[in-house]
Amino acid sequence: MKRFFTSAEVGRICGMSVPTVLKRFEEGILKGYKTRGDKGELRVPRAYLTEFMDRLGIPREELDRTEIGTEKRRLLMVDDDEVLLKALKANFIQDSRIDVDVRVASNAVDTLFACGNTRPDLIILDLKIPGMRGEKVLEFIKASRELAETKVVVFSGFPRLKPKVMKSGADAFVAKPDVKALKEVVYQLLGIERRGRPELKLPAEA
Repeated sequence: MKRFFTSAEVGRICGMSVPTVLKRFEEGILKGYKTRGDKGELRVPRAYLTEFMDRLGIPREELDRTEIGTEKRRLLMVDDDEVLLKALKANFIQDSRIDVDVRVASNAVDTLFACGNTRPDLIILDLKIPGMRGEKVLEFIKASRELAETKVVVFSGFPRLKPKVMKSGADAFVAKPDVKALKEVVYQLLGIERRGRPELKLPAEA
């Protein structure tokens, strides 16, 4: 049985963002302690977490669900814009309601290597990447038996290509830079029930 919980874990259990969890701690509503160091992290003992949940009327079943140890969802994000990749990765990782292992790739070779190495649950694929056209990468993924269960969301600034990529097997198409729509599609394809929170802003695309 888990005895201590991080701010991200508290957020997943209680349906809150990490900043909201930290705010409740600072307000004294959520009890816990900070680890040593300048960047001390919040640790919440189990008894304090259940007390907090009872106070907010959150069913204990939400805590029991975490005890099962749900496996992380594996996401692969592919784009040649490293600034965009960094922002997009942070957007998913900082959402405390999902537990994800995010990998990134900026070209076709790294993408295919990551696919074979990690077998992601879902790929967010840009069409404009070095080494091979994104459409060809999509066709390779969809033709692979090992990746038969992998979902592919094309995230592109070329909406006119939507019919073509959908015909090639993409599970969804989202036009850049609509990250809110992207996350909704990702959650839907992964079967994750999402409770809203503010989105991080992505850098404007050149």
